[in-house]
Amino acid sequence: MTQYPNRQTGLSLIELVIVVVVVSILSIVVVPRYIEIADEAKVAALQSMAGSFSTAVLSARAQWEADGKPGTQNQNWVNYDGTRFNLTAAEPGGRAGYPFALQGQGSHQLGQLSVQDCLALMDNLLQNPPPSTTHASEAGSGKYQYFVEVGATSGNRFCRYYQLASASNFWTGKKAITAGHSFTYIPALGRVDINIDRNI
Repeated sequence: MTQYPNRQTGLSLIELVIVVVVVSILSIVVVPRYIEIADEAKVAALQSMAGSFSTAVLSARAQWEADGKPGTQNQNWVNYDGTRFNLTAAEPGGRAGYPFALQGQGSHQLGQLSVQDCLALMDNLLQNPPPSTTHASEAGSGKYQYFVEVGATSGNRFCRYYQLASASNFWTGKKAITAGHSFTYIPALGRVDINIDRNI
């Protein structure tokens, strides 16, 4: 029977230290880059959604123009893709022909714009709308992509759509649903603004 000299199996202490150092250096370099890529993806997703929303708003207005601007002096409307929308009227400081509510179900005047009108715009202007909610208690459930609220600035009512994927988690573990990226639609101006929160 042949005997073999005692062979070492496994890693020596020096080899193990080298492996730990290499893995540590890789994690220091790779993890921050991964986090940055994830944040960039959230921003790109929001920009895409805001762009789609803006395109739908402009398409509804173009349909109104093509239909001969149906409406009265105080109220305009359009049948856009099978859905009837109330449109803004020509008022001082505003522009005519931009959707703000569903006709027959939503507000009749832009000054009465409600959070339900904002939700209806998201759900009916877009062909594939993301799941959205107006209830803060439901926003953190993981079922929704956007939280919707209504507000006013400089006399103009607006709809704001918060991207829940970018909502901040504070040390409490609760999501701050309005502390993240969002886009804002101001119907009186026909404008969609993107709000990127770099502090998340």
